[in-house]
Amino acid sequence: MLEPIIKSLSFDWRYFIAQIVLFIVLYVVMNQVFWKPMLAHLARRDQTVKDAYRTVDLTRHEMETLRAEYQARIIKIEAEARSHIQQAIKEAQAGRERILADARAQADAAIQQGIESMEREKTDALTSLRERMVGIALTAVDKAVGRAIDPQTLRPGIVESVAARN
Repeated sequence: MLEPIIKSLSFDWRYFIAQIVLFIVLYVVMNQVFWKPMLAHLARRDQTVKDAYRTVDLTRHEMETLRAEYQARIIKIEAEARSHIQQAIKEAQAGRERILADARAQADAAIQQGIESMEREKTDALTSLRERMVGIALTAVDKAVGRAIDPQTLRPGIVESVAARN
């Protein structure tokens, strides 16, 4: 019973060489048909992945550069805006001071004109009052003396003497 099994397991050089030849032919065919195209495809895919990583790195670097430039521009614009605002505030304060100075000058001029006007009116009122008093005094003298005194002849001298006393 074991003998047929052992006989079937016997080593035959012809089968062995045929199997080696078939293995070599199969290896060459598999290498040409399957392995080389698959390895070429894997190499292309590996290169594509490397290119994608390189592109990502370049894009990230460019993005960081653009962000830094953007932030620098924002800082510059903010500084310019602050400068413009401060300049506008200074100009507004200068305009305010100028307007206040003009208003003070106008108020002082109006006060001075008012004072001068009051002085003129006072002088005119005093002159008018003196003339009335002289007229009243002349009338009283006329009544006391009983004769008419020419006010044109007396008035300039009396008015000047009354004015000189005051």
